[in-house]
Amino acid sequence: MDSLPDAAGPLGLVLLALVDSTSMGTLVIPVILLVVGQGGALRIAGRTLLYLAVIGVFYLALGIALLAGLLPLIESFGHLLDSPVVMLALALLGGFLLWWSFRIDPKAVAKRGGDPEASARKWTERARRASGRPSLLIGLALLAGVIEAASMIPYLAAMGIIADMGVGLGHGALILVGYCAVMIVPGAALCGVRAALGGRADAFLDRAHDWSVRHASSAFSWAVGIVGVIILLNTLGPALSLFTGQ
Repeated sequence: MDSLPDAAGPLGLVLLALVDSTSMGTLVIPVILLVVGQGGALRIAGRTLLYLAVIGVFYLALGIALLAGLLPLIESFGHLLDSPVVMLALALLGGFLLWWSFRIDPKAVAKRGGDPEASARKWTERARRASGRPSLLIGLALLAGVIEAASMIPYLAAMGIIADMGVGLGHGALILVGYCAVMIVPGAALCGVRAALGGRADAFLDRAHDWSVRHASSAFSWAVGIVGVIILLNTLGPALSLFTGQ
């Protein structure tokens, strides 16, 4: 799969990290904590940064564990990944993800009678209960990481890109440090806003909270669609060679 790191390597990783930075765990919950937190601005910002640090370290550890498992597989079976049959399977996966992204779009969910904001409201209540105690914030971060890990399709795609770069576990871990840092940058920036402006940031953070809750599910559907497009761009050409013979 030599085309993957060339076409969707560093730039693809940056794009995927930015998409991951808008997830429930890395953006929505931090905004909720900044809005509902009690005490001075510095205390609220500090506790939210604690949450972000824990979830960032969680994803870093998870990524290193995934790389440790993926690298031996790539080394042993990587030559099979360039076959047109495997490329066709990956192209079909990319097409499925793109189709699924439209199915889970909030408007589509609402048309089917679902509530696209139900999950965000549950996390709002969890964050409200945890906001005043650092130990509960650590538990909240780990809970968010565990629950979201299975659905973090951009993150899993990024692990595949890093593993296919052939940089080894050590350099791969360093790339992961940068990836996870990008994931928490928007939340950390909002912490800076709260710390610097105090109560004057209330109106802005309230709007950010309302926006993030409304768009949490649409951000996930966009993430799934982007991953689908990236996979298609890097596999469709080789997959078609199965039928054209070129």
